[in-house]
Amino acid sequence: MNDHTGPARSLCVIGCGPRGASIVERILANVPALYGDRPLDLHIVDPYPPGAGRTWRTDQSGLLWMNSAAEQVTMYPDESVECAGPPRPGPTTAGWLDAPLHDGAYAARRDQGRYLRHFFATVTRERPASVRLYVHRARVTDLRRTAADGAAPDGRGRQQVILDSGEPPFLADRVVFAQGHTETTAAPVPDGLTRIGPGPADAEALERIPPGAPVVVRGLGLVFIDCLALLTEGRGGRFVRTADGALRYLPSGREPRLYAGSRRGVPLPPKPAKPAPGAPGTAPATAPAAAPRFATVDACRARLSRPGASFARDAWPLVVAELGWCHYRALFTQQPARTRMTWQDFDAQYALLITDADRLAKLARAAVPDPADRLDLDRLAAPLAGLTFAGAEDLQRQLRGHLAEVLQRRTGPARGVDTALVDALQRVGAVIEELWRSGDLDARHVTDALRHFALGTYLSSGPPPLRAAQLLALAEAGIVTFVGPGMRVVALAGDTAAERAEGGAVFRATSPAVPGAVHEAAVLLDARLAAPAPDRVTDPLLRALLSRGELVQEGTEDGAGGMLHLSGADLHPVDASGAVHRDRIIAGPAQFPRPHTNAVYFRQNDALARALLTDG
Repeated sequence: MNDHTGPARSLCVIGCGPRGASIVERILANVPALYGDRPLDLHIVDPYPPGAGRTWRTDQSGLLWMNSAAEQVTMYPDESVECAGPPRPGPTTAGWLDAPLHDGAYAARRDQGRYLRHFFATVTRERPASVRLYVHRARVTDLRRTAADGAAPDGRGRQQVILDSGEPPFLADRVVFAQGHTETTAAPVPDGLTRIGPGPADAEALERIPPGAPVVVRGLGLVFIDCLALLTEGRGGRFVRTADGALRYLPSGREPRLYAGSRRGVPLPPKPAKPAPGAPGTAPATAPAAAPRFATVDACRARLSRPGASFARDAWPLVVAELGWCHYRALFTQQPARTRMTWQDFDAQYALLITDADRLAKLARAAVPDPADRLDLDRLAAPLAGLTFAGAEDLQRQLRGHLAEVLQRRTGPARGVDTALVDALQRVGAVIEELWRSGDLDARHVTDALRHFALGTYLSSGPPPLRAAQLLALAEAGIVTFVGPGMRVVALAGDTAAERAEGGAVFRATSPAVPGAVHEAAVLLDARLAAPAPDRVTDPLLRALLSRGELVQEGTEDGAGGMLHLSGADLHPVDASGAVHRDRIIAGPAQFPRPHTNAVYFRQNDALARALLTDG
């Protein structure tokens, strides 16, 4: 199967989830113009079904949902995408699925997997006749440069791709790494304790938690939401509506007791509820996304090109100005009674003051009398900052009130202001991604941008509204107990074997904001995606290349390993000696692109595909 007949170029895509499948589509779309009818071998390697990959496999529980509305997800580069290769219009997830959507907008993850597998099957079935396709259901364990073809990483030699399936190795001229989020092994714990994660929700691992067992949970993000679904509804519990419309949880008795916390101490806010179709002021799903007014690519690029520029000092103020402008425009237009000047006057003054944070704040105070209506990013980013609670029950009471308030703000009649802020965060997030993928952000800028835009991830990447309502119901039912902000977890081993056998070894969770409150359990659920440490990477290929110095991680301020060292926008890895491996491309994970947005996801994948087909 892997013998070459004729002088065919050989490309290998390692990992064929959404990112790998999109790159495959762009390769096939560009073959006629760039490669003509010359033979091309295209190898795809993934132990999971191509298209869906591991995250979106179709055999997982239907309780696991997407966190993006199905109508806002596409794998097809439409005519809005400004790239050299041809477009391939096609349906969104919502347009293709024949399955019901959860909470009115969200597909089950396994149904998204069906869409992805259909996409891959369609684009590969329609491939040019000159392309020979090889799909390997395996893992790559190593890449070895062949002495006969030249061992220099200059893009002129070939690489031997070694699989764990027992198939003979094959040769590749270019290799793309598209494995998605890196999996890591859990850190060791004392005898008698169990640690699950970090990583995506693992249904098999969660099954090992006994009914009624206390569990310390670290992380309140999307992985936490997935774990909640599996540990509650997945164990027979039910949510019902009361006469007043509130959601109530009816336990099955098989649920564990969860003591959950994080650095912020609060869960992600939910996505704003979708407006009814045709509601006043709503744009159709096919409408182009609004462009930023202040934090444009050109404006940020110009500031970052200054000598000695920093993201925090030069680009971030434009982001903050953009967010404020979108917030206040929605407030003035949708709730004018809560303001005391015209939008035209406010807008004119705002545009003159975008670089002066103090004067912008003064303008907001003059125009918006209620402080709760003013945009306060610090308060939104850390709603519990500086608070101290009288005890665990005081924290639960106040945090349940906070969750109810946020849910009402994002689902009630006045949700337009929060919706505007979330839309603005997504737009400026796309600007930052554009700057990164085009090479305008060096490693230092990227680290700074990620640190600042953690706010955007927190405020705009939450679960569907129904999931947030369910979390509130679980907290009210006592299934979930919050630990508090600045959560600290330590593993304590019993002093003797007898003490350990009697449960002396525990994970202990505390929060400095709740003096005296201690939560203990023999199980720690790390419900988060942690940064990979080189010595804990499970991917055998990455482990091999890191051990030989063919991949290296950028250092961070705290000395920990960070992102892989890449050459810039072309995403070639740089090894420990400083050599650039131009026949390898590291295409990291990315969010699903939205239709009709000229998504940088498609533009970058098109550029990578064209480089693979040429000597670029």
